Amino acid sequence: MSEENGIVRQWSASNMEEGLDVVEEIFEAADVEEVFGEPVEAGDYIVIPAAEVFVAGGLGMGFGSDPESETEEFGAGLGGGGTSSGRPVAAIVIGPNGVVVEPIIDVTKVGLAFISAMAGLVIAVNRMNRHG
Repeated sequence: MSEENGIVRQWSASNMEEGLDVVEEIFEAADVEEVFGEPVEAGDYIVIPAAEVFVAGGLGMGFGSDPESETEEFGAGLGGGGTSSGRPVAAIVIGPNGVVVEPIIDVTKVGLAFISAMAGLVIAVNRMNRHG
């Protein structure tokens, strides 16, 4: 995913309340409204943008005391964070002749796939020539 194609959000937390707020915000980022955009009307056509949304997050907490300490000292810690990103993947076009889904091609991914395939082919040919 390239940042110019979509939205990238990141969160972090340093206490329990912030951590729970982070988790709530992460789940809100995966709402259906993030996947399907507002419909746009143009003449007899309605276009609905569709996106791929990725959400990940985590929250952890720990506490304890030193078992060999004569005083009962207590320590606690919390950490959390998450990220979400989205990129356009299609336009749903509703018109007089029905519904058509037009994919949005990510030329960067196509280019990287081509370069990777060519590199793999070169490596395979070189290995065959060495062992052949």
